[in-house]
Amino acid sequence: MNTSPADHSAEDDAFETTAAEWLVEREEGFSPGRAALFATWRAADPRHEAAVVRTERALSLLAEMPAVREPLHTRLAVPSNAIRPPAFRLPVWVAGLAAALVIAAGIWWMLPMRAAPTQHYATAATRQQQIALNDGSVLNLNVSTQVQVALTPEVRRVTLTAGEAHFAVAHDTARPFIVSAGGVSVRAVGTAFSVRLGDQGIEVLVTEGRVEIARDATSANSSDAPALTTERPLLVAGERTLITRDVPGIGARVERVPADVLQAANRWHSQVMTFTDLPLRDAITLFNRRNPQQLVLGDAEVGERKIGGTFAADQVELFVRLLVQDGDIVAERGEDQRILLRHAR
Repeated sequence: MNTSPADHSAEDDAFETTAAEWLVEREEGFSPGRAALFATWRAADPRHEAAVVRTERALSLLAEMPAVREPLHTRLAVPSNAIRPPAFRLPVWVAGLAAALVIAAGIWWMLPMRAAPTQHYATAATRQQQIALNDGSVLNLNVSTQVQVALTPEVRRVTLTAGEAHFAVAHDTARPFIVSAGGVSVRAVGTAFSVRLGDQGIEVLVTEGRVEIARDATSANSSDAPALTTERPLLVAGERTLITRDVPGIGARVERVPADVLQAANRWHSQVMTFTDLPLRDAITLFNRRNPQQLVLGDAEVGERKIGGTFAADQVELFVRLLVQDGDIVAERGEDQRILLRHAR
């Protein structure tokens, strides 16, 4: 039996409506400054980016389904004197685009099941990556991380084969979200947690909601959801555990994480970074992992300077302006998106 899509909240609907409006405007052609505003809106909240991905996917599906597109053409056609974006592929749906997406999503989920392709993502040793999935979930990959993602109407599966990832899971009671790593499965519905695959074992840290943990009873490469053992420790927000590879079953101790330790553990994937007496060289490393624009130290003494404050992870230019405002540090910009920081001569 096919599974119907989970109900969206009013806030989700608002995000998707706004995303649809932006995409229509983009197809029409942005006026000066609008592309930058769109980029700012997408980066302001991971749910914004997820809404854009879902809307683009829905439009793509509509384009693939003429049997669905034609009835929508008749139902949602705008008056002939309406203003329409001339370059938009589906101009007659502009006035009812949000409704069209809802209808298309429902029809898509009622179509016969098709195998979900597995997406592979990997990060380099110096860069991190944020991924917005079609279901509204957001993945943050730490450095040197590899994952495989497969979304089906029955289950949302991520296989972590190396590194560390943080998962902000969109709520969907009909489709559990399962992360497999090193023979261990972490099962969630709507929550946020990190999984790290290390030398000692699999570490799970919950930052929001709760998750169940179990050893896999079947191979992590199985196309079906893993059968979980009866031993299912439950972790709630602010708790973590380490499951060693050489101990059968789970048998792991669940510990409460102090607030400062939890904040430090979340720093690598947070969109807002807070530093307290952090050497500049370490802050630069964190910024460089998030942005194509790279900061470079001109001398070691500058890198030892301690800094503090709260900074947006993607606002490199603002960070640089704050560093140079007292005149002790100079920023030199190159043509390859590199900014050299050195002492003022």
